[in-house]
Amino acid sequence: MKHRYLKSNLIACLLTAAIAGGSLLASCEDWTDPEEVDYAIKDPSEQNPELWARYIESLRVYKLERPHYITYASFNNGVEPSKNEGNYLRSLPDSLDFVTLANSENITAADRGDIPGLQEKSIRVLYHVDYAKKMAELPDDAALGAWLDKAIVTATELSMDGFAFSGLPLYGGTDAEQAARKASARLIVSKLSATGKALVFEGDPTFVDDSDMEKLDYIVLNTIDIERAVALKLLVANTLEMHVTLSKAQLILATKMNGKLADENGKWYNAVLEMPNRVVGLGPLGGMAIYSIGEDYYQPEKNYNTCRTAIQTMNPSM
Repeated sequence: MKHRYLKSNLIACLLTAAIAGGSLLASCEDWTDPEEVDYAIKDPSEQNPELWARYIESLRVYKLERPHYITYASFNNGVEPSKNEGNYLRSLPDSLDFVTLANSENITAADRGDIPGLQEKSIRVLYHVDYAKKMAELPDDAALGAWLDKAIVTATELSMDGFAFSGLPLYGGTDAEQAARKASARLIVSKLSATGKALVFEGDPTFVDDSDMEKLDYIVLNTIDIERAVALKLLVANTLEMHVTLSKAQLILATKMNGKLADENGKWYNAVLEMPNRVVGLGPLGGMAIYSIGEDYYQPEKNYNTCRTAIQTMNPSM
């Protein structure tokens, strides 16, 4: 009898719900009309313009007025179609000082759209003149000059903040070959420095004539593949000894995402996280460069977590 009672009550409840549901649906016909809803995502500058302006000003003061160790990044731009947000310049950390477009001869519409946003945050965007890669295609000064002019036109059109360039020194070879290489280096520095914009050299500074060192803002040493702190020390010491016109503040130590660096006791560290300690300890030097920075976009904690941690290690007040 008890089961029959429960069953009867259940049927009654269902019937009541059905009747109520019918009347509810009948009374909600007006709710079924489509209504346009604005789900547009607003960026911080639109959410609170006053607070955003204060933030932008604090970035400007920090990067352009306060002494600090700089962070230079090389970004593999020109990826099209993009696979994720990490392929966009706009996603880079606000605390960077310089960003060089590694594929400057392939600046996409998305890259062009993102450059002003970086500059608003006082991140200087550089055009990469990769002479080390292109030199075989540039047989004489005329060809080199035309290539440089094209780069300058593009950088000017996009209001970019300067140039980074590469080059390979010539060890050995004939006198004529060495003279030609030095002439190319002088032409590159002459044309790019004449723009009055920032100028950074990436690689072995032996490529650059000593008389031109003062025209460079920074030199990014090719330390990406160095995995021992002892070797790093020797390279920095030898560089400063060979190029007496260079200052420690001009030198930037390069590393890359997912690299490793062992200290003097053979203990291994994440290279990006350890390099800030070397920048301070070996100089102090000018700062550090991070190559393949886009690989740090996806992290369990947050985007660009490794890069942010390294920057804060060098500049605790950031």
